[in-house]
This record gives sequence, C-alpha cells and structure tokens, in this order.
Amino acid sequence: MQKERIAYLDLVRVIAGILVVMVHISAQQIESLPMDGAAFAVTNAFNCLAFSGVALFVMISGALALRQERETDLKTLLLHKTLHFFVLYYIWKAFYQVVAMLERGEAFTLSNIKNDVVLALIQQRGYYHLWYLPMIAILYMAVPFVKKGFAEKKICRYFICVFFITALFVPTLLHYEFKFKYLLADFFAANDFYLFGGYLGYFVLGHYLHNWREEITEKKRVALYIAGGFSFLLACILGVLDARATGLLSFHMNTPLAATTFFTAAAIFVAGQSIDKKAAHSEKTGKTLGFLAGTVFGIYLLHPLAINLFTSIGFQTSLCTPLLSIPLLTVCTVVLSGLVSAVLLRILLLKRLIQ
Repeated sequence: MQKERIAYLDLVRVIAGILVVMVHISAQQIESLPMDGAAFAVTNAFNCLAFSGVALFVMISGALALRQERETDLKTLLLHKTLHFFVLYYIWKAFYQVVAMLERGEAFTLSNIKNDVVLALIQQRGYYHLWYLPMIAILYMAVPFVKKGFAEKKICRYFICVFFITALFVPTLLHYEFKFKYLLADFFAANDFYLFGGYLGYFVLGHYLHNWREEITEKKRVALYIAGGFSFLLACILGVLDARATGLLSFHMNTPLAATTFFTAAAIFVAGQSIDKKAAHSEKTGKTLGFLAGTVFGIYLLHPLAINLFTSIGFQTSLCTPLLSIPLLTVCTVVLSGLVSAVLLRILLLKRLIQ
C-alpha cells in the first residue's frame, strides 16, 4: 500500500480526511442555532455531507484489503493492520485522556492518573474521534474469512443490496411515520440481520466499485452522481424539517449509516475515479496526491488538538456565517494538522504513530 500508489484512492483519501474534519467543525454550534434560521440549515447541510468521509475511509480500506490480485498473508494482516490499529487506539486513547485532564484542569496526581488514564483505557471509549480505529481493526480481522467470497461480482452485489436494505434503508425509514410502519418494525425486531450491519457493507462497496470500475459506464456514473446529489439534498431537507417540526435536533441523516449517505459517498468515490487516468500519466500529480494522502491519517488523529487550539483563541464557526466559517475553519484545521503530520512523518520514532 505504501509502495504502490493508486492515484484516485489517494484523492478520495484526501477528500475523506477533509470531510471527517468537517464533521467536528460543523458540529461546533449546531445545537445552539435557532432551528428555523438559515444558519442552522447551512450548518446541517455541511454536517450531512461531512459524514460521507467516514464511509469513504472504510471504502478505501475495502478496495485495498479485498484486492484479489494480492494474497492475504494472515501474519502480516494481523500484525501490520489489526494489531497496529489496536495499539494505536490505546496509545492515542491514553494521550487524549491526558488532554481531557488538561481541559478539565485536573491535577496530575497518582489517583487522577489511575482513574482518568489507566482505568479509562479499559472502561471508556476514548476521545470522540478514536472509535474508528478499533472498528477498522476488526474489519481487517474479517478479511481472511470474506475475501474469497467477495471475489465474485454477484456475491458482492447481493451483500451490498442486503446491507443497504437491512442496515441503512429500513432503519432510516423507521424514523418516519408511514402506513404499516410498526408491522415492519416488529418484523425487523423479530429477525436479526446483524451479519449485514455495521461498516462491512461499505468495506465491500469500496471493493466492488474499485475492482469492477471499468464496468461503470458514463451513463451509470452520471446516474450515480444524480442519486448522490439528490440523496444529499434529501438528507438536508429532512433534517431541517424534522428539527423544525419537533423542536429537537434530528441526527437521523447525520450519520454514515443513513441511506442517503450511501449514495453520496458512492458518488464521491466514483467521481474520484474519473481523475485516475490523468493522474496516472502525470508523475507530479501522482506524487503530490501520494504526499497529501500520506498525511491524512495524521490529520485524522491530530485534528482535535488543532480545533482546541483555534477554540482557545476564539476562532470558531460562530465568528461569521457558517457558509464561510465552516469551510474556512476546516481548511485551517486540515492545514495545521497536515503540517504537524508531515513533520512527524520525518521523525523515525514517531512516524509509526500516524501511519
């Protein structure tokens, strides 16, 4: 993966990194905004779009891990992927527990360190963005079991369809009122579809769109763009209507596991493929994308520190209209985190912590 760069996957990785940062930037003031105002609608739109970044990260991992031309060495997979992500999770979890202690102004006594750092490694989930590490580690654990099955296109399509219906569409639909809703809810409560749940569906979707990308015709590509654009608009509209009708924030569409996010993420992924041929013939473009993509994992790990720093000096999305403040603060956070990530990648003892 480090030696063989795939230009469009590097591009999608950069986009995903920016969107994941935007998830947390757009969430800064969303709960304090009047729900009948334009500022809330704009903030909610950015937040809905941003959650596609999580799905894109999983899709990229699936595209690389499930490649049939690469043999799956169990030892390498478990040590270099699964164990690596778990180790990083606990290292960064401990680091951010210390950050949380500093934020609360707690003294570094033996008792506080034992309760807030040592015991927290087991008892608590960790800082708000770290959940992704154990999730992706467990997906890599499943690769030896599922890779051969997903070598067949029909099996992939079958799994993706069942995943979309049972893990995304029906759960999203059940948030709204419609005829026979409770019969459908009872049916799903009585039948457990957990094997098709979680993020494995996005893992397989990324593999499917990557492995059979040559079969995506221009008409299919345009249709997916339309579906992605429509899904994004639908998510924005439903989120605002829900909030205004109930007076409460609705996060039904602000999640990677919403039916609308599925099409938006797939559209972005396929759009990234359109630059592959151009980038493949441009050494400069390929190197630039490779360098930027190499800093993305560090950006993901470090961006809460940048957000905290900006917050401490009063640089928040409340400074001006969210139409400007959210993209501006997102870019500043990505740039600062990316610069720190690029520096750490040059330090031999630290680079493994962010790659």
